[in-house]
Amino acid sequence: MLFNIPEYKRSTLAWLVSYVFIISILHGCVSDSANKPENPRVWEMTEMRFNSSNDYSSGGSGDVIMDVTFTSARSGETLVRPAFWDGDTVFVVRFAPTVAGRWRWKTTCPQDQSLDGLKGGFVCGKYDGDLPIYQHGFVQVEPGKKHMTYADGTPFFYLGDTHWGMYSEELDAPGPHAGNTGAQSHFKYIVDRRVEQGFTVYQSEPLGSPFNLVDGKVDAEDIPGFRVADEYYKHIAAAGLVHANAEFFFASAMRASLAEDDHALETISRYWVARFGAFPVLWTLAQEIDNDFYNERGDQRVYDFTNNPWVKVAEYIHKYDCYNHPLSGHQENAWYTTVTGRGSGAEDRDGNGASVFASEEVAQRTGHNWWAVQWSPTLTKPVDPELVKDYWETSRASVNYEGRYCGLWTKDFGSRAQGWISFLSGFFGYGYGAVDIWLYQSTYDIGKDSFDGIETITVADKATPWSESIEYPSANQMIYLRRFFESFDWWNLVPVLSDSKEFEAASEAYVCAKTPDTWVLYFYSKNSLATGEITGLQPDKLYLLTWYNPRTGEAMSPVKISPDQDGRLYLPEKPDPEDWVISVTNTEE
Repeated sequence: MLFNIPEYKRSTLAWLVSYVFIISILHGCVSDSANKPENPRVWEMTEMRFNSSNDYSSGGSGDVIMDVTFTSARSGETLVRPAFWDGDTVFVVRFAPTVAGRWRWKTTCPQDQSLDGLKGGFVCGKYDGDLPIYQHGFVQVEPGKKHMTYADGTPFFYLGDTHWGMYSEELDAPGPHAGNTGAQSHFKYIVDRRVEQGFTVYQSEPLGSPFNLVDGKVDAEDIPGFRVADEYYKHIAAAGLVHANAEFFFASAMRASLAEDDHALETISRYWVARFGAFPVLWTLAQEIDNDFYNERGDQRVYDFTNNPWVKVAEYIHKYDCYNHPLSGHQENAWYTTVTGRGSGAEDRDGNGASVFASEEVAQRTGHNWWAVQWSPTLTKPVDPELVKDYWETSRASVNYEGRYCGLWTKDFGSRAQGWISFLSGFFGYGYGAVDIWLYQSTYDIGKDSFDGIETITVADKATPWSESIEYPSANQMIYLRRFFESFDWWNLVPVLSDSKEFEAASEAYVCAKTPDTWVLYFYSKNSLATGEITGLQPDKLYLLTWYNPRTGEAMSPVKISPDQDGRLYLPEKPDPEDWVISVTNTEE
């Protein structure tokens, strides 16, 4: 008893008792040293591995539902991440801490007691690198905003590159089309080069994936393929790109048995979020699934506008995604599907051209908060105001996710023009694409010439290998587009459409938008120097006019000019017949 022990020994014993008590608590909290993430930093994916007392190799993990709840001691924020089975006895949870400091975690797994009730903690460090996605946090869409932002509210400039056949791009080899690029990895070379060219998003679909989810479950045979997929996702994230990834498999591979099996759809949706949801990602569901993957054309006969299973997939992904990554359904060509069908020309088609995600009720239930549009705007006249209004008047952000690919259905002019037309039409994002990159070694539409309204793309053009198409002038010109818009508050732009009286055009092909103090006009007519006049301005104001060359990234010396007494500002002719951008900025001078 303590009262029989000398005073100097009592304090020593009390300290020992306290020490043993604390150690026992810590031992109970950290059940396995393997569960300590390695050097976790804010917003970067880190993972913890758990070993079950059961081996699930024979039938897969089935209905074993393991979640890990993470709680920040600093902010009190709680995030629940699903764990995924990684073969044999192994379960993994991937987590991206949202704040620095100490985090606590605890597992729940009612179906496997050896994985249930484990707990522990770790300290997350600050991110000290130079990649914006980790400096500012995962991309999100705020309600009512027409553009994406980082987690801290900083506007995110969406400039995507298209890779529908990502898994066919060699991971550990240059591949047959590498030419003299010096590439050691076809896939990594393109990712790294696109970062240098100013791209911010990598757009992929699981064509040719090394795993198979068509049966609605994850088997032991799928695990090696998923580990290969991890390497693609990890490199994209390490390069600082956001990965707009489509889920599961090619849309027409959907089977009726799976489309009608809600439990199976939920199981694979949960697995996908568990495996990839701690990376900087955007969900796009699948290929052109909104609204029926061209059902009337015969591409698939499993579902139509009324029973589209990808709506349920969206709901399940939203359910398990604690980060609320932006979620959309890659739309059919705008001729077939828009938001309400307006501007689609689809009067007699399934759903009259309306999106299966059009209603706010469906949007709230599924987390659908942006439009992944497939739009190839005309290159010979102004954009269709009805189509633009259909997207602009919704509460959700819009991105021109897929258009004509350079070297396949257009050339450099068309590829460049699509980007400018998209941003000035309120589609605050553009998915660029080039032949032999959008779908590596593809034979799709390769054997015949194409015409984009301006230029003919020949069979010889379409034979260009990726080692050359990655350096198309238009690919390198995307950085000029980005630099121009990032020189002012581009997210405040409002489209000024061809049916508006605010601009009276003399040009055959133009697009324009404005902020409270700046007009931006893109003139892409190839056979005229004509521009037009801005109306309704204040005669006593002085404006600064600056021509910007989208082919070189160079700006001409600005000119000061005032409107006439009627508030009309007459724009000068283009410097030459090529495409040009002019900014008109109100100045207090």
